[in-house]
Amino acid sequence: MVRTKSLAPRGRRGMIAVLVAVCLTVLLGVVAIALDGGRLWSERRQAQSVADAAALAAACDLYENYWVNSGRDPDGTALASALATAASNGYADDKTDSVVTVNIPPQSGDYTGKRGYVEVIVQYNQRRSFSKVFGTGTMPVRARAVGLGSAVAADVGILVLDPSVKGALNVHGGGSGGVVNVNDTSVVVDSNSSEAAIANGSIKMTAPEYRIVGDYTTTGGGLFVGDMRTHSMGMNDPLAHIPPPDPGSLTVQSNKKVQYTSGNVTLEPGVYRNGISVSGSGSLTLSPGIYYMDGGGFSFSGQGSLQGEGVMIYNSPGNGNGGGIDVSGQGSLILHGPTSGQYKGLTMFQDRTSTVPGNVQGSGGGGTTDITGTFYFANALLKVGGNGGVANIGSQYISRTLDIGGNGAIEINWKPEKVVPGRNIYLVE
Repeated sequence: MVRTKSLAPRGRRGMIAVLVAVCLTVLLGVVAIALDGGRLWSERRQAQSVADAAALAAACDLYENYWVNSGRDPDGTALASALATAASNGYADDKTDSVVTVNIPPQSGDYTGKRGYVEVIVQYNQRRSFSKVFGTGTMPVRARAVGLGSAVAADVGILVLDPSVKGALNVHGGGSGGVVNVNDTSVVVDSNSSEAAIANGSIKMTAPEYRIVGDYTTTGGGLFVGDMRTHSMGMNDPLAHIPPPDPGSLTVQSNKKVQYTSGNVTLEPGVYRNGISVSGSGSLTLSPGIYYMDGGGFSFSGQGSLQGEGVMIYNSPGNGNGGGIDVSGQGSLILHGPTSGQYKGLTMFQDRTSTVPGNVQGSGGGGTTDITGTFYFANALLKVGGNGGVANIGSQYISRTLDIGGNGAIEINWKPEKVVPGRNIYLVE
């Protein structure tokens, strides 16, 4: 019997151990990526949420103190708000596990150096688990957010808030017609009615743009002139956040209705229980400040003049149909809103729950009409009119419904410095 020698090569001793070691290394790498990578991804999302929340907290503080600090943070209250928010969400800024950097104003990005903005950068130093096989030390996770907290005027000249009524905006003129000019800003009507805005009676309203949730109609020669956008997005009340004045913080000037029918009178700001009424040949000067009508309303009419600089008239009719704000007359009507503070530019402000109509009519006797600021009647009809000549009546109207017209020219001169600023708190980066 002949035996043949096998020609198959013999395996090298130790190769299996090497292969196992290599595979284990690869497996450890996969496990490290899966575990530490997953933790890094989760921590990155958490870090971004914390940065966003901290930036918004600081932005809220910047807005609340905007009237004093103009978007700066001299006392560090916005900084403290951001750090406290980050700490309550697990980023204590201990410089070991987490680092929170707050820059007011931002030191990087598109808003570098701009007032009213805050930049928050958070870093979490993630400890390693399986990845210790490949390195030492922590793995930093970073996130950044920029928030805005400032008071910026709502870019609207007329805002009618009723969501459904026909003729929410009713523009009309007499036999000789009239014109209403809304300058440099939009007219917005929130009503979804097919006749949400109506122009009739030989009157012309001009504005750069109209945004109407529903539609409009014109009759009797009435015209809307400007870029008309129907079935459009409406606008929420930009002043819904503004609190009413606290009567307890104001001086009580009178416990009964103040009435004058002649002579020249100067009144001081404060609480007027049962309101103010000036008529006949009486002339009224209002010193700067807040005039709180605790029932009774504010009424001015007749041949005299009305003048007030830095004035806000707040009307609280109380239960029932208490008096409203009613301004008209034959003499000069000059009324300008506050120039600073949270009521900056807010000339007339009625209790948001009240449905008592407001009425402002330009001088019909050739006197000067120069009224600036915002007229705010969130739940009521506002009537505005002008007869003969040119009347500057307000800078912005915000009301439930609006009736406007007459035989003269009404100028609504919107300017951001003349109207009440709205609240702007949001993330920009």
